[in-house]
Amino acid sequence: MKSDKSIRNICIAAIKRATIAPYDFSLTSFFEEELWDRFDNDVVNVRNVAEGELPVSMVVIDADNYTLITTRQIITCQNGSIALAKPNDIISWQWNDFKGYIDRSYTCGRLTLTDNQIFEVFIETGRASMAMIYAIRTLVGQYHKSKSYQN
Repeated sequence: MKSDKSIRNICIAAIKRATIAPYDFSLTSFFEEELWDRFDNDVVNVRNVAEGELPVSMVVIDADNYTLITTRQIITCQNGSIALAKPNDIISWQWNDFKGYIDRSYTCGRLTLTDNQIFEVFIETGRASMAMIYAIRTLVGQYHKSKSYQN
């Protein structure tokens, strides 16, 4: 399995290839070099991260509604309730109409897990949508290429 740093670099490269610059989005951020001790977000209280795990991308609506992609998991807080999904448990996704919204700043994508549960993620609409979509697709691809993922 690749290192967390390598996984993040691969995800960031995919995001940059698919996303139109400038990367000055309202709700979406991606993290090229941040470590947790330098993670600059006063809204999201980061817990449940392992040693070596790194932040990749996130969408923050408010303190009770956000999605954070790390090198080992996807964390969504919806109405204050936190849920976690591992990349190797994701078998498919549906992004919804993330470009058709003129009056909405975000939509929810749906990830289908191996147990057929639906896991929702926040996606900023418009050109920012590519950051979360490619972060998730690339992260999942890294884990499905190497079934040796250990928690």
